[in-house]
Amino acid sequence: MPSSYTTRLRLEKQADGENANTWGDRLNQQVIDMVDEAVGGVLGVAITTSVTTLSTNNGATDQARNAVVRVSGNPGVTSCTIEIPNNEKVYTFTNQTTGVTTLTVKRAGGGTGVNIPLNGSKIVYCDGANMHDAVNAAGVSALALEGGTVPGFTVSGTVSAASFVGTKIVATTSLTSGNVSVTGDVNVSGGIAIGSGDNKGKQLRITKSAVADIVSVATSGTSAHDIKPDFGTAQNFIHTLRASSTLANPISSTCIAGQTGSFFIRQDSVGSHTLTFKSNYKFVGGTAPTLTTSACATDRIDYIVQSSSSIHMQASLDIKASS
Repeated sequence: MPSSYTTRLRLEKQADGENANTWGDRLNQQVIDMVDEAVGGVLGVAITTSVTTLSTNNGATDQARNAVVRVSGNPGVTSCTIEIPNNEKVYTFTNQTTGVTTLTVKRAGGGTGVNIPLNGSKIVYCDGANMHDAVNAAGVSALALEGGTVPGFTVSGTVSAASFVGTKIVATTSLTSGNVSVTGDVNVSGGIAIGSGDNKGKQLRITKSAVADIVSVATSGTSAHDIKPDFGTAQNFIHTLRASSTLANPISSTCIAGQTGSFFIRQDSVGSHTLTFKSNYKFVGGTAPTLTTSACATDRIDYIVQSSSSIHMQASLDIKASS
């Protein structure tokens, strides 16, 4: 009776009485060496076409048995596929290609695949039908760190750490931590919680600078000359008056108590335009300022949001170089 082979790793299973006087060599070479390859093998694959199928061999070394697959090469396209056997197995894939932004690992027989990002790595597994991202499949919604250095990552849950050092953080929900040190960018579309709950009194310390963009706000709303800022998209706004206008109340849902910023109001080359304010803008003594109306003049109005219906304003008029 001839040898048979295991389904997942293609290891030789010798039959009774087979390979007399040579069975030990076959066990070493076609089982033990193959297990070593499957557990600790690191394979480099340089791809040249859009579809690359990893080789498989029963009882002999092959590409698909390796634990780690580093994919390199420059196939000249941005989308490529790596095909693996239709068997259950765990892999780590690394995309070290040139320009392949979509590197999909999938079964040769079809099914769903997993994309390996350019210059990134993923632990994936095949269940015999589809490929899965092993980390995401585990339902990880929070990343907890005891400390360390992270060069950059994207998280859709919560970043929670007693001490964190990184060059870039991108979070789509929230960033909550004890000590966070970031030398690059912090991009959070959710929120950064500092000193909430039982930890009130904590501080956000910025040793260099915190910069908020100044965005141009156009006229809109019920009047052709209404200016309606969106506090949900920016803190600082600039507008050139080309006619007498009204600063409309911002969208209430975008007003967050504590937000601060500035309005830069400029006159065009003609000047003489006025600006009135809707009721949600509050001034000292209840009197709005009369803005400078000379041509090309600039006024700045600083604000802080107390609530969606109470935005405190303070004007600095006729900002210009000293004479």
